[in-house]
Amino acid sequence: MIATIILGLLSVLFAYLANNKRLQWGLKASFTLIFLFLALRYNFGNDYEVYFKSFFGQIQLVTYEREYGWRFLCYLFKPIGFFALIAVLSFVNCVIYYRFIARYVPRRYYWLAIFLYVFDPNFMLIHSSAIRHSIAIMLFVFSIDYLLKKSFVSYVLCICLAALFHFSAVVLLPLYLLSISNWKFWDLKLSFAIAIFLSLFVFSDALYPIMREAAGFVYPHYLEYEKPGSVKSGLGFLYTGLFLCILIYSARLQNKEIVLIFKLSIIYLIMQPLILSIEIFSRFLMYFAPTILCAYTNSLKSFKSPPLKYVYLAMILAFSLYLFFQFFFSETYRDNFGTYQTLFSASEWF
Repeated sequence: MIATIILGLLSVLFAYLANNKRLQWGLKASFTLIFLFLALRYNFGNDYEVYFKSFFGQIQLVTYEREYGWRFLCYLFKPIGFFALIAVLSFVNCVIYYRFIARYVPRRYYWLAIFLYVFDPNFMLIHSSAIRHSIAIMLFVFSIDYLLKKSFVSYVLCICLAALFHFSAVVLLPLYLLSISNWKFWDLKLSFAIAIFLSLFVFSDALYPIMREAAGFVYPHYLEYEKPGSVKSGLGFLYTGLFLCILIYSARLQNKEIVLIFKLSIIYLIMQPLILSIEIFSRFLMYFAPTILCAYTNSLKSFKSPPLKYVYLAMILAFSLYLFFQFFFSETYRDNFGTYQTLFSASEWF
């Protein structure tokens, strides 16, 4: 945890320096640090050891005949090793997220996007463990450009490639319809959107059979992880509802290019209660999560009152840190993420 905090603080500092035109290299410096952290990691994350051992044939990774992408990568990198594969994937990941932030996040809020990327466990931390899924997610992030350009063939090719690493990516194909639709979320009254959000929360138990069937249709293996989520303090529910209201309000103030990303973020927030029906649904929502790097930062521009903007900013930071510490102190993740090791400490070299 300490290593991640140090990485986060240094990365945020460099990204903040990018506000100065003479220090435009700040964002690149941030991702250079993140790249080194990810490329040199060893046995960091719940699934790292599984991927490590399966690469060398020590165990059989539970993969499916539809997901040829990961098998091909393992075959391609066999001569130079698993560590080289991790380094290359880390580099590609950093390039794609650098490109996304540089294009769609206001320069003065680069630091906030980096803060979210490092400290919100839904990004760098989870992605460093769920390697196949992270490849599919970053291919979707890359494909957002094609959604904005309404380039059907390029978008479909990206999603089909992502599905070769994690078949759940096929659920992203219908999103192209969203890019060619003129429907605006703010055409609906805010109260209606909140009603949908609350309804999904209230009727989460009743939705369980439907969500189980939906998950099983897209990816039968998910039925092995069908346990429902749970409400703890209720803090996440309150924050999500408030962020949803703010994004719907500020979406109308964005340019056409950013509006589509706001739509994806609003879908991501509205559908959060479905995790209470079946927890594994969070794996589907992970595809939408990167859009909040753009939506949260751009929504800050809609606040005309500086005090309100600072309160909103404080809420984003506080909730991200809450998730960060909850993640590291949870029984599920603390053992496998608590101590950062580099490949130089690896006991086995192949």
